[in-house]
Amino acid sequence: MSVAIKKKILWLVVIAALAVTWMPYFDIFNSSTLIVGLPQSLVVTLVCNVVLTVCVFALYPLCFTPLVKRIEEKPLSDGGVK
Repeated sequence: MSVAIKKKILWLVVIAALAVTWMPYFDIFNSSTLIVGLPQSLVVTLVCNVVLTVCVFALYPLCFTPLVKRIEEKPLSDGGVK
């Protein structure tokens, strides 16, 4: 699988997780049932936060490491931005 496809899949997972975290505000996943002693909406939000954290750690080397390498290869000659 190419890097571009991995990036797209990870960004889609990020968008989906962010959408799911907003669902309790629209009365989806907002029942009064308890899961392991916590309300369902809190559990859904916590699980999505774990997924988002994993996605951040996966996206960093795919997106930002190449950016830093490109910046180091072509530094500004006069030290300022014009």
